[in-house]
Amino acid sequence: MNNPWDNIRQPSKDVSARRVDHTHSLDLFWARDYLGHYLFIYEFPSEDVTFKINSPDLAGIQTFYLPADNSSTKNRLVLMLNEQSNWELFLSLCDDLVQATRQAETSASAVQIILRRLDRWHDFLKKNRNDLLAEEKIKGLIGELMFIKNHLIPVFGAGQAIQFWQGPEGLPQDFNVNSSAIEVKCQSGASSPYVQITSADQLCPQLPEMYLFVITLGKTLPETEFAIHLPGLVAHIRDALQSDASRQIERFNDLLHMVGYIDSDRYLEFSYIFSGEKMFEVTDGFPRICSSDIHHGIEKLSYNISLTACESFEGKPDWAGSTL
Repeated sequence: MNNPWDNIRQPSKDVSARRVDHTHSLDLFWARDYLGHYLFIYEFPSEDVTFKINSPDLAGIQTFYLPADNSSTKNRLVLMLNEQSNWELFLSLCDDLVQATRQAETSASAVQIILRRLDRWHDFLKKNRNDLLAEEKIKGLIGELMFIKNHLIPVFGAGQAIQFWQGPEGLPQDFNVNSSAIEVKCQSGASSPYVQITSADQLCPQLPEMYLFVITLGKTLPETEFAIHLPGLVAHIRDALQSDASRQIERFNDLLHMVGYIDSDRYLEFSYIFSGEKMFEVTDGFPRICSSDIHHGIEKLSYNISLTACESFEGKPDWAGSTL
């Protein structure tokens, strides 16, 4: 991640600023004040926003509202980072605001979107999720994002694909696609051919159809050709959502936060190469355990499934077409 504040000089008074994106409809700026603080500024005409702005408190980030250069015609909504060492997290927050406001039609709606996103970040930061995900969770998230990128977006479009992603919200399966429930698992190429099922509901949905999608990855270096990593997958899906003029970018970022992901180049250390994928139709006779199979008093069931035993169940839903 490039630090956009590095190339902005520290002024002797007020602020020095650089527009975030000349293609964006809003006046958004990276800026530094005379004390060297990193700032993110939204500047807009005063008459466009007449209501009182109540900004949420954010850990290490101050939010305030003031006239622009003592102007009576323009106002600024300013975010200020207290500690420069936290710039990477601050940049993730600011990028989220840039993405979420691309479809804003008025200054008033843009301010409301920004405040709504800040509320979500307030909830997220309260949970102190500043560390990287564990590697198993990284691989699991990579598997789900690859399923979105390679199989859902080509068929349904980016916006609809994100609506199908429900695992981060606590549902038993990762995706509910029309009449199909889909659970995505990721395994390492060097490991034994099995996947772990973490509950009795995971392979026993309420929907008419159930599929288990398994992707196999091998560890590699970030510079390897065709290397797969979270920053690349997240950027690709965000670009698809922007190109699709979708309003699902907020949902996508919220779902990433729900699983504990914040943009960071440190995730490049966890790069993989694609080895293969298979989809199995979970029907009668499939090696699974459902709630009806469990005696009263047994809780938090977890078990492993041999992929070799699943080979006779290979199949895919009708909508998948040639993507699988």
